[in-house]
Amino acid sequence: MNSPQPPPPLQQYENEEVHLADYLNVLLRRRRIFLLAFFAVFLGVALYTFVMQPIYEASATLYVKDEKSGKGGILGDLAMLNSANPVDAEIEILKSRTNAEEVVKRLHLNWGLSEQSKDFTFRIAEFASTAKDPDYTIVLTGPDTYNVKDGNDALAAQGNTGQRVRTRDLTLLLDEIQGKKGDRFRLRQHNFNGSVASLRGAIKASEVGKKTNVIKVTYNNTNPVMASAVVNTLVQAYLEQTLSFRTEEAGNTVRFVEDQLKGTRDELDRSEQNLQTYKSTSGMIKLDAEAEELVRKLSEIGKERAAVVLQRNQVEFALEALKKARRQGGVYSPAAFKDDPLIGSMASKLTELEMQRRALVAENTERHPQVKAVQGQIDQLQNKIQSTFETARLNLTKQESSIKGQIAEYEAKLGTLPEAERTQARLMRFSKVNADIYTFLLQKHEEARIAKASTISNINIVDPAIVPDKPVKPQKGKNLLLGLLVGLMVGAGAAFFMDYLDDTIKDEEEAKRALAWPLLAMIPAIEGAAKGSGPADLVVQTNPKSSSTEAFRGLRTAIHFSSLKRDCKVVMITSSFPGEGKTTIAANLAVTFAQSGNRVLLVDCDLRRPNLHKIFEHPRNPGVTEVLAGDVPLGKALHTTGIDNIALLTAGTIPPNPAELLCSDSMRDLLARLRASYDIVILDAPPVIPVTDAPLLTALTDLVVVVIESGRIPANAARRMKELLQSVQAPVAGFVLNDRTALYSDTYGYYGKGYYGRRYYGYAYYGVDDQKEKHRKKSLRKKLLG
Repeated sequence: MNSPQPPPPLQQYENEEVHLADYLNVLLRRRRIFLLAFFAVFLGVALYTFVMQPIYEASATLYVKDEKSGKGGILGDLAMLNSANPVDAEIEILKSRTNAEEVVKRLHLNWGLSEQSKDFTFRIAEFASTAKDPDYTIVLTGPDTYNVKDGNDALAAQGNTGQRVRTRDLTLLLDEIQGKKGDRFRLRQHNFNGSVASLRGAIKASEVGKKTNVIKVTYNNTNPVMASAVVNTLVQAYLEQTLSFRTEEAGNTVRFVEDQLKGTRDELDRSEQNLQTYKSTSGMIKLDAEAEELVRKLSEIGKERAAVVLQRNQVEFALEALKKARRQGGVYSPAAFKDDPLIGSMASKLTELEMQRRALVAENTERHPQVKAVQGQIDQLQNKIQSTFETARLNLTKQESSIKGQIAEYEAKLGTLPEAERTQARLMRFSKVNADIYTFLLQKHEEARIAKASTISNINIVDPAIVPDKPVKPQKGKNLLLGLLVGLMVGAGAAFFMDYLDDTIKDEEEAKRALAWPLLAMIPAIEGAAKGSGPADLVVQTNPKSSSTEAFRGLRTAIHFSSLKRDCKVVMITSSFPGEGKTTIAANLAVTFAQSGNRVLLVDCDLRRPNLHKIFEHPRNPGVTEVLAGDVPLGKALHTTGIDNIALLTAGTIPPNPAELLCSDSMRDLLARLRASYDIVILDAPPVIPVTDAPLLTALTDLVVVVIESGRIPANAARRMKELLQSVQAPVAGFVLNDRTALYSDTYGYYGKGYYGRRYYGYAYYGVDDQKEKHRKKSLRKKLLG
C-alpha cells in the first residue's frame, strides 16, 4: 500500500459575479416555499376580494368664496397677507365634532340594527336608553303588538304600534310595522361619542386642486343610500353652522341697539314730559332768540364732541391692534384713517416690503442680510405709522378738551339767562339730544336688522351627493393584480430569506470554498430510481445513455487521473452523514470500472447500516463480519452480481464492535488478499462524523472519495468532516457532489442541466449518433431491397 497522499493546498476563491440565473436557481431550489407563500397571499387577496361586502362612495362639492380677496386697496392686500388659506379653515370646520354630532343625531348613526327577520319592515321613530348595556331584541307578538327583551332575554317592556314605550331605562317608538308573529330584530344603542369619532374618521374632505377654493367631501358605506344621506346631512349642518357664525355679530348688534332704544325711549319720553309740564306751569311757549341760539350751539358742540370721542376710540383701538401685531411678528394696518394720504402711502410701501420679504424668506433664512435689510425697512415704516397714530390720539385728546371748554363757556352763558328761560332751555336741550340719539339708534337698528336678514353664507353647494350606483370597493381586477404582484414579491422574499438561513452546501463552488478539495464529479438526479435501494439505482447498467451514467464515467476518469503516479487499487467511498447516496455512487462506480474491463470487488464496509445487498438483491449473510471472524472462508462469502467483472462482498452480521473489526489485522490481511485478486476494490464505508469507522479504515485504503449531497450538509459539518480525515492523513482524492433531489442541479451554472447536463449527455453525445445510425441502416435496407 502506498503512503497517503498529502491533502491539496487550500485554494482561494474570489467573489464571483452574481448572474440572473443564480437568482432563478434560488427560486427553483425554494420553489415549495415560494409557491406556498405566493398562493397564500394571492388566494387570501382573492378570497377577501370576492367575499367582502361592496363599499359605495358618495361625494359632494362645495365652493368657498374668499371675501377677503374682494377687498380693494392697500388694506385688502394686507388682509390677504395676514390670512391663511380659507379652505383649510373651512375643511376643519366642516369636519368639526359639532357637525359630526349633528349628523349622528339626525341620522341616528348610534343605533345598531341587526338580526332582522326577512320581510319584516318597520320604522324606528324614537329610541333612547340609559342602560349600561343597551341591547334589546324586539319580537312581534301580533299585528300591532311587540315585546322588548333585554340582553339577558328578560322581558323589558311591551308596546303597540305608534305608541311610545317608556320605562326607567328605555324609550322606544315604533310605527309602520309590517310582519308576522315571531318576526324579530336586534336593536343596540352604541356609544354616542364613539359613533361621532368613527364618523369623523370616515369623512374625507380636501381641496380640489390648488387654490381653487373647491372642497370635495366623501364618505364610504356599505349602504349607498346611507352614504349619500351622511354627506348631504353633513353639508347641510355645515351650512347652517356657517350662517349662524356670520349672523351672530349682526344679531348682537340688533340686541344691543334694541336695549339702547328702550332706555333712550324712556329718557326721551321723560324729557318731553318734563318740558311739556314746565311749559304748562310756567306759561312760556317760546325762548327768545339768544336762548335758542345757545341751545343750538350746545347741541352742535355735543355732536362734535361725540364724533371726536368716537374717532379717538378708533385710533386707540388701531394703535393697540398695531402693537399687538408687532409683538406677534406680523404686519397690520388698521382701518382708522384709511383715507388719509400719509397713512395710505405708508401702507402701500409696507405691502410691497412685506411681499419682498416673503419672497426672500422662501429662498433664504431669516438671518440672511437681505432679509434683515427689508425687515429693518418694515420696522421703520411701522414705527412711523405708530407715531402717526399716537400723534393723532394726542391731537384728538386736545380737541376733546377744547370742546369741553367751549361747552363750559356756553353753559356759563346759559346760566346768565333768567331762571325761567334757563330752566326751559335746559329741558329743551335734554329733549333735543335724546331725540337725536333716538333717531340715530333707530337708523342703526334698521341697518343691523337688514344686515342680519340679508346675510348669506360664503359656501355654495356645487354638486350635492347622489346615491351611488356602483361600488368603489372591491376593485376586483386591481386587487387580483396587486395580489399577484405582492404574492410574487412575498414568495420571492420568503424563498430568498429561507435560502439565506440555509447554510448547507448547495453547489460545487460552495463545496470548494468549504473543503478546498477538487471536484471529481457532479452526479445529477438519477431519473427513474426507486424510492429505496434496489436494482433501479444501478443507472449505469439500466440506462447507459443517461446524463447520470456519463457523470459516473467522468468520476471514473477523475479517479484514474488521481492515481496515475501510484498504484491505486483500494478506493473508499464515504460521506459526512448517512443518506447522502454514497452506497448508490459506490455501486454505479463499480459498474463503470467493470465496463472498462477491470476486475472489481465491491465491499460493504458499513457494518452498522449496510445497504449494498439490497441494491444487488443478495442476502446480507455471510459477509465481511463472518470472513474477519474466520467463520466463513472468503470464497464462500463472495457473491456474483449478474454483471460481468463485478463481485460483491456484503457486510454480514452486524457486529457489536464494527470499528475494532475494520482496523484489525484481519481486515488488513483481507485487503492484501483482495489487492492480489482484483484490479479495483471499492469500499462502501460508514459516514465520517457519526462514527469513527471511516477515519480508521482510511489507513488501509489507497484513495478516499467523499460524497457531499447538495442542499443537505451544512458547511460547518463538511469542514468538521475534513478535519477528521486530515487528522488521520487520509488520502482524499476529492469530493463528489450528489444532487439526488434535482433541486440544485442548475446551480452547476451553465453546465448543470443545461448544455452539458442534458443536451450534451442526453442528446448531442448519444441522440445525434443514434439518429445517424438509424438513418444509415434505413438507407442500407433500401439499397438491399432495391
